[in-house]
This record gives sequence, structure tokens and C-alpha cells, in this order.
Amino acid sequence: MNTQRYADLFRAEARERLTEMNNALLAIERGAGAERVTELFRAVHNMKGMSAAMGYQSIRDLSHSLETLLDKLRREESTPTPAVIDVLFEAVDLLESAVVLVSANPDGALDVSGMVAALEALAMESSPEEYPSLQPTMEWPVQSAASATPAQVRRFTPTQSTRLTPGKEARFTPPLGTRTASFPMVEGKRSVRVDTQRLDTLMTLVGELVIARGRLAELSRKANNAELTEVVTQASRLVGSLQDEITKSRMVPVGQAFERFDRLVRDASHELGKQVSFEMRGTDIEVDKSVLDEIGEPVMHLLRNAIDHGVGTPAERKKAGKPPVARLVLSAERERSAVVISVSDDGRGVDTDKVLVTARARGMVGSDRATLNEAELLDLLARPGFSTADKVSRISGRGVGLDVVATKVRSLGGLLEIVTARGKGTTMIVRLPVTLAIVQALLARTAGEVYALPISNVVETFVLSPSAISFEQGREMIEVRGERLPAVRLRAKLGCEPREGDAGHVAVLDLSDRKLTLVVDEFIGQHEVVVKQFDPARGMPQIFSGATILPNGAPALILDARGVA
Repeated sequence: MNTQRYADLFRAEARERLTEMNNALLAIERGAGAERVTELFRAVHNMKGMSAAMGYQSIRDLSHSLETLLDKLRREESTPTPAVIDVLFEAVDLLESAVVLVSANPDGALDVSGMVAALEALAMESSPEEYPSLQPTMEWPVQSAASATPAQVRRFTPTQSTRLTPGKEARFTPPLGTRTASFPMVEGKRSVRVDTQRLDTLMTLVGELVIARGRLAELSRKANNAELTEVVTQASRLVGSLQDEITKSRMVPVGQAFERFDRLVRDASHELGKQVSFEMRGTDIEVDKSVLDEIGEPVMHLLRNAIDHGVGTPAERKKAGKPPVARLVLSAERERSAVVISVSDDGRGVDTDKVLVTARARGMVGSDRATLNEAELLDLLARPGFSTADKVSRISGRGVGLDVVATKVRSLGGLLEIVTARGKGTTMIVRLPVTLAIVQALLARTAGEVYALPISNVVETFVLSPSAISFEQGREMIEVRGERLPAVRLRAKLGCEPREGDAGHVAVLDLSDRKLTLVVDEFIGQHEVVVKQFDPARGMPQIFSGATILPNGAPALILDARGVA
């Protein structure tokens, strides 16, 4: 039988089992009971069965040896000491490596003999010298169904007993006066595995439908035909419903990306000799699969930076009057059309004085600069190669982490913020769109071209009045409801000639850490646009996050609110 046609299913199942193993091991290390040992044993047993069916000998052998040791732990014939748990973690890591290898090359096989020998040695050390002889009879107590609760029936919790003797047929007759309890069968949700590539294709197709819908609506409006308008309206409604359903089918909980970070925090804190209590919140918040696939790397860098730079050793924390165990929180929440992911620690906080000294030494700020606001601080920390670490560790110190985070977040049309207090801790905040495929945008015409501005950052729009314009320290300001906000003219950002006079339309942008105004020639409407990612040409202003097709079929660039600022 050709088993390779089941290879994709094996990889998907193996990833789930490996996640279960890591989660169970982390719980056992923190003092969880026998239930988590049983959960770990079950996951390893399933992995062994799956790999045996696929003919993956190395995975099967390693799973079998791991299962043998776990059986000793499950029977309480051995104790999960720190040394044993470390070996179990290494074995699970090797299992993952073996799965990765066979995924890339089905005929490949990882040498697991060393780990198998180590696991067998641990199992032999924990084995009793002799096992009690098996009795010729076995007993299973049985409870009358008439007096049992549904939960007891499922768990089979007994009071009466029946005896089975080898060689004789086993029979059991309920006591007189009892009757079998019946419980309705509850049918769970039915689901099917779908390749994400199919979902991506569906999303692309529905995006093209949205573009076609816009063009059709535009043609219908020009035709001024009642029957055509009715049909177009109905078709638009159906396309909208289809878009909603496909978008929902792509939404997955952020917990699927977060669950692997528990192990990362554990390993990094052990390597650095630090004690960290890790907490995850909002794991049920849903985002588009495309966003979820992209946020893993930025969050990983933020967590590693927090452990290395933010959290102190137990001795350092004790000296600062803090408990030896640091607190690290990874959370997610919905905010309008965005998902907000934050990494918070109660550690040292960013030493702004040290950052300022380093920045002065590298010529990044003037020698007369005495303070930094949070936006300037983040801008310095996110520059390539910038680091205040005294030495480079395996985890961080080369000035790469925050640069990677800022670049990735910017490419996704998101925002990165920092909130820090010396001696109290730091919070890094990432704001990302819930979906990257289709967004609501304002269409603005400037210098004869049309640009799309996502409304997620737009607070309000209005027609510019000359009386609202003023200047402060040489910078143009626009008064909005009694508040003077910095003005950015899109023509200047594009390198176009200034418009005669002060006429124009204004959008107030909220960038979380500050507000500003964007001045365009005119706004021409609000539309749903399909985001197409692109690599900007050399020399192009870094103010665009993508491109789209307008209802009239013309292309338009999508403005990045943070880039414009």
C-alpha cells in the first residue's frame, strides 16, 4: 500500500500530538498531577501508532522508548525529577526533528539510537526488581445503571463486582428490580480538514468578485436601468454574504500561534538562569489565518527580548525588592477592526539614559538631546544593529530582534508601540488588521492620482479651512476641535508640486501614540478594497502598504498611515 498519499494528514496530526506533548510536559514540570502524565502518554502512544502505520521506523522506535518510560511514571514506579523531565523535553524535540525530516524526505531517517538508549536506561533504573505474579482471576466492579448519574456511567464508577475466570464464558446479569438507564446521544459539530491553500485560493477569487462587483455597480449607476440595478443589488448582496462566510472560515484563534511560546519561554529562562511565570490571555481571539501565520516571528522576538533584557535574575530582582519569579504576560484583544497583541513584563524597564548615550555615540541623535519620548525611543531601538546589551548572548544582543519586529509589523499594515517605566517593566504593543485580504478604505485624489487610505486609522474627515492653519516652530499645524495637530501634506510626501492656495480635504489619523492630520486634494468616497501585496521599487517613498484595483478597473496604491507620519 502506498502510504505517502497520507503524508500530509500524518504531518498535521503529528504537529497536534507534538503540541500536546509539550503542553503536558510543561504542566508536569509545574507540578501537575497524574492526569497530565496520562495525557502525555496518550499523545506519545498515538504518535507511535501513526508512525508505525506510515512505516517511519525511527519515529516509531523513539515513541516506543518514550512510551515505556512514561508508563513507569504513569504507574508511579518512577518520579518525574527535573533530570527526567529534561530528558523528556529532549526526546520530544528529537521527535519533532524526526517528523520534520520525514516531511521533507519520506525516505529519510534520523538516528535516534542515542536517545532510545537514554530512555531505556531511565526506564530500567525505575523498574522494580520483580513484578507481583498475575492472579488467574480479574475483577471489574460494576454499578447499577439505574442508580448512576450520566457522568458516572461514562466514567464507569462501580460498587458491585463480577468475577471473570480464565477458560469460562463471562456473563453479567443486572440485579432484579433495576433497569438500564438511557441517555440521548449528543451529536457534536462535524468538521473536515481543508488545505489552507484552498482557502487562500477562495479568498483570492472572492477578492476578484468584490472588484468585479464594484465595477458592475459603477456601470449600473451609469446605465440608470431599474431592472439592471435590482439584479446588481441582489448579486452584490450574495457576493457580500459569500465574502463574509469565506472570511469566517479563515478565522482561527490566536492560541494556535501562542501555544508554542510556553515552551520557548521555559527554555530561554532556564538558559539565562531566570525564573519566569508565563501567562497567556485572550487566546480565543480570532484573526485571519494569513495574519496568524505572520505574527509568530515578531512575538517570538518580543518574548526573547523581554526575558533577556527586561527580566532580571532572582538575585537582581530580590535586590530591587521584587519577588524572584518574574511575570511575563502575552495577551490578545480585539479593538475595532484590529487585533492588539501585547507582551508585558515586570522587569527592569528600558534604560532611556543608556539608550540616549548609545544613540549619541553613534550619531543617531544630537549631542544636546537630553530626553526621548516613547516614539523616539522605539524608533532608536528598532533600528538595525542598535543594541544596549553589554554582551551578545545566544538569545539576543545583536540589535536584530526589534528591527525584525518593526519591519514585519509595518509590512502587515500594523503599528508597533512601547510603554516602559524604569524599574517597573515594559509593554510592547503590536496592532494588526484582523484580515489582510479586504479592508474598508477612503479613496483620496491627489495630484491627479487616486490613493486608498484604510479607515482603521481615520478618526474623521473635513474640508480644510485656511483659518485652521497655523505654524509652530516652523511646522504646519491644523486646529481640530480646539486641538492643534501636526499636518502632513500628501503632495509633499509624493514629491509633487504644492497646490495653489490652502484648499484641500483633511483626514485625522489616530496612530495610538499620537494624532496627526493628512491633507489631500479631495476625498472621492469610501470603498471596500482588495489588498495586493507588492515590493516597492527602489527609491519609492516608504508610505505604501500595498495596491488595489478600483471599481473603474484602474490600479491604486494603499497608503500606510505610520509611513505617512
